Amino acid sequence: MARSSVRALRFAEAAFAVARDTQQLDAWLDALGQASTVLENGAAGSYLTSPVVPPARKAEALAELLPGVPRTVHNFLGILAHRNHLELIPEIARVFARLLDEHRGVEVATVTTAVPIDDGERQLIASRLSQRLGKTVRIEARVDPSILGGVIAQVGDDVIDGSVRGRLDRLSRRLTA
Repeated sequence: MARSSVRALRFAEAAFAVARDTQQLDAWLDALGQASTVLENGAAGSYLTSPVVPPARKAEALAELLPGVPRTVHNFLGILAHRNHLELIPEIARVFARLLDEHRGVEVATVTTAVPIDDGERQLIASRLSQRLGKTVRIEARVDPSILGGVIAQVGDDVIDGSVRGRLDRLSRRLTA
């Protein structure tokens, strides 16, 4: 695991513990998402990660850019600024979201389709996967025209291939065996 990943994991776990203890999990998730968006903005990200900008000024800038976030989040971001680790915020936000899903017993399913799916289809797929797995499922949709049609769902290490491409490949293997 890369050094930045280890740091991001530790910061995310600490943030999650504070958010859980203060019962502000959703507020923290939203605030970290906002901070991540700010960091991924070219000009703001460059300023906030610049080694020539004093950490105190970075913390002030974040407070100005994120006025509605909880005080505990501002304090956390201030710690990151003073330790020159603001570049970790997008990774911290991703790890925090994963920890929140685990805490709530939510499985994330990567669903690949040949064309974009609408909210109704997304809900139907999530419902069927939830029934199959016995857990709540959140869908992350991807589009890959090469599957021709159908759906490929991946939950952890399990892959459910209901794509036209997959069916054709399986038929081809049976016919040539």
